[in-house]
Amino acid sequence: MQPKPDNIELFLFISALAVTTFGFIAYQYIASPRFTQRILQREMGKPFQVYVQRLAGAIIFGVLPLIIILLTGAEGFGGFGIKAPVGTTFLWTLVLSALILPMNYINAPKPANLNVYPQIREGRWSLGLILGSAISWIIYLTGYEFLFRGFLFYTSLNIIGLWPAIILNTMIYSLVHLPKGNKEMVGAIPLGLVLCYLTYLTGSIWVAVFTHIILALSNEWFSLYKHPDMIIKRVRK
Repeated sequence: MQPKPDNIELFLFISALAVTTFGFIAYQYIASPRFTQRILQREMGKPFQVYVQRLAGAIIFGVLPLIIILLTGAEGFGGFGIKAPVGTTFLWTLVLSALILPMNYINAPKPANLNVYPQIREGRWSLGLILGSAISWIIYLTGYEFLFRGFLFYTSLNIIGLWPAIILNTMIYSLVHLPKGNKEMVGAIPLGLVLCYLTYLTGSIWVAVFTHIILALSNEWFSLYKHPDMIIKRVRK
């Protein structure tokens, strides 16, 4: 039987639901081309707009929950999955990567994928652009996974128990993929279930963080390689 939650645990759970819901609404508005083109100067270019979108996501999904946790006086971040990775963390990341990489490679040349990825729609990619996009992905996805597999998962775990927390997390995780199409929304269900359970098993968010980063970067690089209208500029010797 689940023990009765105290006021702080209940507040954190409600806060996690609020940040996940309203945070994604705010992020979708910030990430819209109309917003970025109006707020940011056009001469800054599309890469800079995408960087700003990802940074905004990292702040909303990662920094805001950290501030809420600090304000409640909760003891440390270990109870929210921020712990040093253990050996099984890297093992599970390797296992999931062995599944993800071939699937991304096969999916990369499909028109539906190339219509969306790479997210930065530049015809010529320099090494600096590749690195800049990768770094912005890493920052964004670390905050993103902390929200889902850290803040939301562990606060709901304390309130409703393991499997209800996993189901709730996966349902919301799937729904936030709706703007990217039905395929990604459905694909998020098995991934969400696996990442939540491995988060519980390892006691930290790092399997989810590492796996999601590998998923995003490999998809971007494979898509860039397969895209007929994009090339990688060679470095002059």
